[in-house]
Amino acid sequence: MAAGQTSSEVRVVPADAATPSVVSPFQESDEATSAQLGRALDEGKAVRREIEWVEREEAVASGEMAAGAYIVTYLITPADDYYDLEAAQPDRPAHHTTVSPGAAHVAVVVRDAADGRTVQGLDVRATLRSESGGEQRSAALPFGWHSVLNRYGENIVIPGSPFTLSVQIAMPTYRRHDRVNGDRFTGDVIASFRHVAVSPDSLAAAAQRLARGDMREATGLARDEGAVVDRPLSALLRDGDVSGSQVRSGDYKVTVLVREARGYWNVRNGSLGFVDPNSSVGPVAHLDVIVRDATTGRFVPGLKVRATILNSRKKEVDTYPMPFMWHPWVNHYGLSVPMPGSGRYTVRVRTDAPAFRRYGSTALKKFNRAVDVSVRGVSFAKVEK
Repeated sequence: MAAGQTSSEVRVVPADAATPSVVSPFQESDEATSAQLGRALDEGKAVRREIEWVEREEAVASGEMAAGAYIVTYLITPADDYYDLEAAQPDRPAHHTTVSPGAAHVAVVVRDAADGRTVQGLDVRATLRSESGGEQRSAALPFGWHSVLNRYGENIVIPGSPFTLSVQIAMPTYRRHDRVNGDRFTGDVIASFRHVAVSPDSLAAAAQRLARGDMREATGLARDEGAVVDRPLSALLRDGDVSGSQVRSGDYKVTVLVREARGYWNVRNGSLGFVDPNSSVGPVAHLDVIVRDATTGRFVPGLKVRATILNSRKKEVDTYPMPFMWHPWVNHYGLSVPMPGSGRYTVRVRTDAPAFRRYGSTALKKFNRAVDVSVRGVSFAKVEK
């Protein structure tokens, strides 16, 4: 259990074939100072407050347990419509999806047990088994963007109560920064919750409560999460060893940073190995791209980001894919790229609109357009050793 996390923050639920908890607290490193790790803990606390709001205002059943390197929370709320992009029909940017009778929204929040931050980019699946025998439901839980507390979830017809909810989380394949703290999320994980009880009456009452509810507090909680993310980024932009800037475009706030080349943990053949930054041929710098919701400041996951470096004559130097990279305090899209030489450059960031589901009254209007922004005056020479 990490410093700053109390035992009362984890409400352990009896488990059935669950993965044992293995938690290694974060340590200071060349990637993370104690102050920066403290900001990550603050982000985790902000997410915890969002969970408490959903439990109080939306959920008819919930529970939490530690499994592997995660804290896994399940939340069952009334079934809800959502919007997602139809890429094949750009003139119809969103699809309104209705729900089946007898369904509830089964959602899971996966947090890093070391600091409480939401873990991005996971493949999550849920299986619901009636404890009286017979009925069983299983479904993938895709990521969904909510006005408060983003989560993995799906509308599922609930089996007879009580039931056991098993959550399967596949080992993520993305890269992890930080030689000291990045050796984590190293296997598949199962969390299991027994004696989950949900009745049609409780779902109907929750739906009525939500229809009458005031979302202003929820919006404030989401903004609190974004504000915690904003502080370390603002500090980085003031750092003399970092070059970059932040711009706003429509629904997005895009930050570009150029820093000293970073090593990372990479998944190969199902296991992690560390890639040293000095293994590259020639000098390199690490290019970070952070895409956030302009309204709340929360990180926007699941994007296919491309970064093009242009010189002062607007000639393209090169274009690079920017994969998602886990970091102990500032997750981002990034890559170590060859140093283009001295001088000032423009970094053009592009990505299609996210394909994930959006829930809530503003979902139809949210993230419908692609990102295409240019950050000017970026120097690569400042980070050369």
